[in-house]
Amino acid sequence: METTLSSLEFIMQIGQLLRSAGLSPNVLSFQNCTQGRNNRTYLIQTVDGPFVIKQYLRQESDIRDRLGSEFAFLSYAKEVAPQRVPKPFYQDLKHGMALYEFLEGQPLQPQEVTASEVDQAAEFFCSLNAPEKRIQALNSPLPKASEACFSIQEHLDLISARIQQLESVVPETLEDQAAALLIQDLRSYWNSLVKEVVRIAKADQQDLTEPLDNKQRCISPSDFGFHNALRQPNGTIYFLDFEYAGWDDPAKMTGDFFSQLALPIPAELFNDFVKKVMQPFPDSEQLMRRAWLLRLVYRVKWCCIALNIFLPVHLARYRFANSSLNVAEFKRKQVAKVTKLLESLEKHDYVLY
Repeated sequence: METTLSSLEFIMQIGQLLRSAGLSPNVLSFQNCTQGRNNRTYLIQTVDGPFVIKQYLRQESDIRDRLGSEFAFLSYAKEVAPQRVPKPFYQDLKHGMALYEFLEGQPLQPQEVTASEVDQAAEFFCSLNAPEKRIQALNSPLPKASEACFSIQEHLDLISARIQQLESVVPETLEDQAAALLIQDLRSYWNSLVKEVVRIAKADQQDLTEPLDNKQRCISPSDFGFHNALRQPNGTIYFLDFEYAGWDDPAKMTGDFFSQLALPIPAELFNDFVKKVMQPFPDSEQLMRRAWLLRLVYRVKWCCIALNIFLPVHLARYRFANSSLNVAEFKRKQVAKVTKLLESLEKHDYVLY
């Protein structure tokens, strides 16, 4: 549950966090940063310089250890890709907070996502998954990624469960009614897509239930995209926010990467990206075909993610991160966004490659 803190109590917790990290507890100022959807982020000024503190939402209905996952991932990533991620300093498990390096930089704009930026993302992923490093990481505290899937059937079951959850939406308001009708359309499209995926997988001799070998599993940043990135003055891109990170199917990473809605990536870059990120793995050709097979599956997943605002557990997260959220307006925007995306999917011819 959310804990309400006075400013004094919060400053005391920040001071203890700094002290535990071996830094001066003298806080000069702190401010709430741009609000996300899962946590609260603060920029603090100290005598040792600026730092970032994240306060993670805790819910009984959500058992994922967001703090532990992000801190473990960053501890690994800072070693193998030091110029791509912020340094993790200390995690306070009791209060659900962590201290991170503050990075200067500018968020990317939609028109700035080009082949060059996508290449940097591919380099980051490949650094995380260099074969010798990935072997070492098997003995690290890295967990499975959120909603990790290792067989094609698991991928299909994951999205089916998301749609089924959305079908529980009670149409109490006009926004809810619009969402309920849209979810019906999404279900219809999904049923047709599953049949096509199964048909193509069987024709391509891909076993629906066979799990990926450990050697083909990746260390995934998970919610990976340029919505979670900052560009440095020299053009280098840092990547942020790894609460969902961990071991996963590389085909799921590519599907998510090209489906996130905040800063869409040009679809024509998909093939080159897939070729690059699958190179660190044995039988990369098979993984490339798997990525092509699942790419529309993950577009549907992101339709579901965009409609999460209609589910109480997710609405609580949004309100935790942004107490001034205009729920009705946000719901209308999400319905419009998913309506447009679903229309584009219905026009898409499904081919393997």
